[in-house]
Amino acid sequence: MKILYLGPYSPLVDFLKTKGDLTTTENKTSPEFLSQFKWIFSYGYRHILTHNHIKSSQNPIINLHISYLPWNRGSNPNYWSWVNNTIKGVTIHYVDEGIDTGDIVLQKEVKFNSDETLFTSYNKLKKEIEKLFITNFENITKGIILPKPQPQGGSLHYKKDFPGVKSWDIKTKNLIKMTDLEIIDAVEAVRTKNNKNWMDVLRVAFKHAPEEARPILAEINKSDGEISRLLDKLANNK
Repeated sequence: MKILYLGPYSPLVDFLKTKGDLTTTENKTSPEFLSQFKWIFSYGYRHILTHNHIKSSQNPIINLHISYLPWNRGSNPNYWSWVNNTIKGVTIHYVDEGIDTGDIVLQKEVKFNSDETLFTSYNKLKKEIEKLFITNFENITKGIILPKPQPQGGSLHYKKDFPGVKSWDIKTKNLIKMTDLEIIDAVEAVRTKNNKNWMDVLRVAFKHAPEEARPILAEINKSDGEISRLLDKLANNK
């Protein structure tokens, strides 16, 4: 079975080598070139596949996209999923003439912890979609999994929309866009928690247990830092 892999190297290349006669490329291709292959898989491919490309393929072209479609189609999906606080996950879908609009073959929601960075969340999404593809490869190529149309709505972002980041190690929680009222609510929630911390400190202090008081004071300082961050976000929320 002749297989074409479109995109930069990933662990899927080694996997697909075990499934047939594999060709890989990151370059632009022609419809005539694509017509040689039984199956074509796209993962991180940077070039447009036209109507003629799609029609020339022996089977539907399969694309792997690290977002939970229809949310965050297009460029930098992981970044936008945090900024817009949308559902996060991965999707395997058919390629059509739109941008990540083809029928969904498989998708999986991915949960993250509060300490994620853009770097760690991106790597988790990559691992999840590669695992999903490898686990279901036979079902996909045998037509056992029936695709379904994407839901209405969602979002789309182009490369030009990405403002850039100073570091990929930025905490994802700092990217979430919040309304003014959401920020105020968050401040209130932190202050409510902090008031309880102060009461706990007083109780321990009155019991003359300074060693027990120290970790509580550490939590207070941590919460005060969170309040400062939220107030700074409120002051600069545009």
